Amino acid sequence: ITTLPQLICFMNHHIAAVWDFMSLLKALQRELTCVTIPWQPTPDPVTRRLINQIVLAEESDIDADGNPTSHYELYLHAMKTAGSTNDLSTLPPAAIEFNAATFELINTRPIEEIAAVFAFGREDLIPDMFTQLVSRLSIDAPDQLAGFNYYLQRHIELDEDEHAPLAKRMVIQLCGKDRDKWARATTAVQNALKARIALWDGVLGPLR
Repeated sequence: ITTLPQLICFMNHHIAAVWDFMSLLKALQRELTCVTIPWQPTPDPVTRRLINQIVLAEESDIDADGNPTSHYELYLHAMKTAGSTNDLSTLPPAAIEFNAATFELINTRPIEEIAAVFAFGREDLIPDMFTQLVSRLSIDAPDQLAGFNYYLQRHIELDEDEHAPLAKRMVIQLCGKDRDKWARATTAVQNALKARIALWDGVLGPLR
């Protein structure tokens, strides 16, 4: 990726991973906290607090002007500012396949596997890699990439520094000393990473 159009192509694919992340998060909140009426406390207050902390920031962060927003909406704004015309009704095939794999996980697998994918199936290399890339591209298009720069800043500040450790603690709480749970969680993460590689391969084709 060396040009703004190539970055936009990446973003048109990567938005699926951002939405995917939020969907995993809400699946965890549904299972680990009480979201039904009448309310009653869930059995594990530690995981309940961990997931609610993450939901608060991911679903109700602030934009560059101090207004409440989700990280998904931050990304959509960054895409629009960069010049993307994707209306999300026609995601690229690789993005559709990636989301399908995640919803298969959400709909059929136990909570410890969902939590493990949420914690370890993340794009940990994306912030550092793209901060350098966007800095170079911003020399020629500073206004167009201001939104993406802000998204990356929030991603690093919250997801890496705060949420990743919380998510890993949550997996430890859910799996405990159960070797079978750890084995299933490991397999789920491996499958999620394969799906992520397939998504990146899907981005690579249009860039060539």
